[in-house]
Amino acid sequence: MNEQKKARVKLIVSLIIIFLVGFVGWNMYQDSLANDFNDIDKTQIERVADVYTGYYHRPGCPKAKTIVNPEVFKKGKTAEENNKAAEDKGYHPCKRCHPQED
Repeated sequence: MNEQKKARVKLIVSLIIIFLVGFVGWNMYQDSLANDFNDIDKTQIERVADVYTGYYHRPGCPKAKTIVNPEVFKKGKTAEENNKAAEDKGYHPCKRCHPQED
């Protein structure tokens, strides 16, 4: 019976540790998401598309910085023209930086 109590206590302590690590990790992840977009310039008209994912981004988007071979849309005089050019080629707007919103 003593061995069962020790095993049960170990299990409970392990579950508490796992919960705490997950909670702290989730909070750190949420903070990083909130800070990712502090330096995105909303006045840039250039758009960067990723052929692999099929999304287009603002140049300052954290996801745009990881694109290996980006397709750049900068021939338009406004952001809306570059958004339209990207969408005409079949790209979708990024769900993090929302390049279609100005």
